[in-house]
Amino acid sequence: MAEEVVTHDVDGTAEVAPVARRGRPLAADRTDAILTAANELFDEVGYDQLTVQDIAARAGVGLATLYRRWPSKNALVIDALRHRQARETVLLEGPPIEQLRALFHAIAASTVGDQSEFLPGLLAAIRSEESVGDDLREGILDPLAAVIRSLLDEILGPDHPQIDLLVDAMPAVCVWKALTPTGPVDVDAMVGAYLGLVEQLARDAGR
Repeated sequence: MAEEVVTHDVDGTAEVAPVARRGRPLAADRTDAILTAANELFDEVGYDQLTVQDIAARAGVGLATLYRRWPSKNALVIDALRHRQARETVLLEGPPIEQLRALFHAIAASTVGDQSEFLPGLLAAIRSEESVGDDLREGILDPLAAVIRSLLDEILGPDHPQIDLLVDAMPAVCVWKALTPTGPVDVDAMVGAYLGLVEQLARDAGR
């Protein structure tokens, strides 16, 4: 039975807390390190070659730690992608057009840039289990579309007739470029062309 120690809060309330057993100290919460490692490996090797063992090794944790939190590789990958998207969205700052630029650079990098294993990995994850597609749509793709729409609303106005098309346009171009490769893609030029179109539409709308 584990030893216990009594501590007191400032109000005098006594609390009993277990003392850690001797031996290897309990690891601090490693969620961020695990999800970051999963994203890095997902970009490097894709979904098919990604293993939970490799994620654990890169994050510096044991397999038991991962399986206590995520019952499968699919579950871990979905959480890792949510973590990536949340981190990138939080980092958006500046005028809406510059936030779009940063967001689309991240999308392009994950599909046709240095992280080009991302999209094939995503498609492999969807094929591997039917529910993964639903999880991706609800947890990642729909929230991402909502962020894009809100930025376009600020730039063009919420009633602009091309909003729906523009929400899908840049991600669709990235997917098309990834599936029909003809050589290196100039991400800056591609993103710049999209934003140039958005800015022209804003001027035409008197924004």
